Amino acid sequence: MSSNPRITVVSTGSELTSGRSYDTNSAWIANELFGLGFSVEKFIVLPDDPVLIRKELESCFAGASAENPVLIVMTGGLGPTEDDFTLEIVCELTDSVPVRDEKAYSRLQALYRLRGRSFEEALTTAIRQVSIPSKAKVLENKVGIAPGFWSEVRPGAYLACMPGVPAEMTEMFRKELSPKISETFRSQELTSDFRFIWGMSESLFQSEFISNSSMIKEGKAIWGVAAKRGYIRVTYQSPNRDIVSQLISETEGKYKELCTGDVFEELPALLLKHKLTLGTAESCTGGLVAKLLTDRAGSSDYFMGSVVSYSNSLKEAILGVKSSSLESFGAVSEEVAKEMAENAVNVLGTDLAISLTGIAGPGGGTQTKKVGTLYIGVHIKGKGTTVRGLYFPFSRESFRDAAATTALYLLYDRLRKEV
Repeated sequence: MSSNPRITVVSTGSELTSGRSYDTNSAWIANELFGLGFSVEKFIVLPDDPVLIRKELESCFAGASAENPVLIVMTGGLGPTEDDFTLEIVCELTDSVPVRDEKAYSRLQALYRLRGRSFEEALTTAIRQVSIPSKAKVLENKVGIAPGFWSEVRPGAYLACMPGVPAEMTEMFRKELSPKISETFRSQELTSDFRFIWGMSESLFQSEFISNSSMIKEGKAIWGVAAKRGYIRVTYQSPNRDIVSQLISETEGKYKELCTGDVFEELPALLLKHKLTLGTAESCTGGLVAKLLTDRAGSSDYFMGSVVSYSNSLKEAILGVKSSSLESFGAVSEEVAKEMAENAVNVLGTDLAISLTGIAGPGGGTQTKKVGTLYIGVHIKGKGTTVRGLYFPFSRESFRDAAATTALYLLYDRLRKEV
C-alpha cells in the first residue's frame, strides 16, 4: 500500500471554463476524499483542449514516485462527441490503445434498441464511448453508458477518469473508485466523525461554532462542511480520538435536536426496529419523498406507497381533505397538511404518514403566502399529528429537495423522541 498521495482534482469541459456550467464535481469529490482521510491539494478546471489537458496532467505528475505518489481524479471528456478527448489522452500517456468494455457495449446496444435506432449507423461514435485504455482498469458506470477507468501512468502516478455527469460520477466514485483508492493508498492516521445539522448554512455554522472552537483554532483537528439541501454535513478529523469526540459532543450540545447522525440510514433502522410502516401524501414535492425512501434497498419492508395529490380535486377525492378546509385556508396551509397526513394512514394502511404542501415556484405566490412557503405534516397513529410551517426561498429544484429531506428529518425527530 502506497503512502498518502498528493491529490489533484481535474474537471474538463469548455462549458465550465466559459461559465455556461458550474463545476460541482470537484467540491463533492474533495468532500468524499476528506471523509476517507485524504486531502486535495488543488483543483484545476480545463477546457476541451487536448494539448492543454495533457500538459496539465504531466505537470501534476512531475515528481511522482512510489515513495511520493500522486493521484489525479479527473471528470469529463468520456462522451461520444468530437470534443471528448480523455480516452485518447490517457492512451497516449500510458502507451495504450482503446479497447471495448463489453458491459458498457451491451448497455449501449440495449439503449439503441429501446430507442428504435440503428446501432450500426452510430457504431464508430458508439465504440469510442464504451472504450477504455488497454492498460487501464475499468470503473463500471451503473447509471449511464460511458465507463470510467483507473490507470497507473507510471510508478507512483495514478489517474482516475470518470464521466462529468454528476449522477454518473457520484455513483461511480462511491461504488468503484472509493474502494480502489482505499486499497491503494494509506490515508492519514486520523479519527473521523460527522453530524448533520438541519436548517443550517455553511457560513452561519462557521461564524457561530467553528470560529469559537479552541481545538480548531489550535490546529488539533481539521474540519469540513458540505452544504446539502435542507442541512449541512459537518466532518471532524484528528489524530486524537478524544478531540473528535469532544467536538461532536459540543456540536450536539449547541444544536441539540437539529444535530443528528445520517438520517437516511437511521430512519430506516428505526422503522425496522419498531416494525412501523410508512406512507407519504405529497403535493409540491411530486413524489420526491417516496423516491428518497425507495432509493434504499429493502425499503419495501416499511414503505407502503404514496399519494401524489397535486390538484385540489385529488386531495379531496383520494385523501379526503375537506372542501371547506381548501376554501377557507387554501391548499398550502397547516390545516390541509394536517388532514393530508391523518387521512393518508387510512388510505395507505400505514402506521405513519408524511404530508407536504407548498409553493415551489417560480409562480403561485401571493401577498400572504410567498413562493417558498411549505407545510409538512407528520402523523403517528395513536400519537397525533404535528405540522411544521417552513419557508424555503430557493429555486424550484432546491425547494423540492430541501422539503423532501426536511420531511424525513421531522419524521425521524418525532420517532426518536416518542416511539
